[in-house]
Amino acid sequence: MTEPYDLIVPILGARVPVEVRLDFPLSAQDVPIREPFAGDLHLSYGIDQTPGDDGRPRFEPVTPRRLAELGLRQDALRPRAAGNLRVRRPDLALNWFPDVRAVTVTVGGDLEAGLLLDEPFLDKLAQEVDGELVVGVPARDVFTATGSDDEQGLAKLRWVADRVWARGDHLLIRELLVRRDGAWLPHP
Repeated sequence: MTEPYDLIVPILGARVPVEVRLDFPLSAQDVPIREPFAGDLHLSYGIDQTPGDDGRPRFEPVTPRRLAELGLRQDALRPRAAGNLRVRRPDLALNWFPDVRAVTVTVGGDLEAGLLLDEPFLDKLAQEVDGELVVGVPARDVFTATGSDDEQGLAKLRWVADRVWARGDHLLIRELLVRRDGAWLPHP
């Protein structure tokens, strides 16, 4: 039987420019855990309940209360979620664009943006590009990458982001991110 802490995965989200006020606010123990990540992204965590009633991915938010029930500390969430994603991505595929040195990565679900936490994968991918690793995560289910020295690759990532934003599903950020010294920063 799979334990709930084996199902915790990273879920990236976009920062909302306004504070949402609920008529009946949640207690501090029931507010989903959320951390700043990079640029306008934040990181939260979910317990994978896939498939949901409608067959689509569904994630129960990890809250301080749920974390205590699982016997985990908050500082253990990020490494646990990254490791779980690594195990839960058997369908990982790299699809290189034929005309430029840029790639789209899929994991067969709704968690592609979570690959931003998978250090071993990122180290390997960085060896395949020219310059620093630059990624686009315009939506939760889209992960593209190229090198900072590849102008055509960067243009392709921006093109993909524009197309995803026109579609408008699970949007995150339009800007590209560059990996520098193990951290993600907005790409100039």
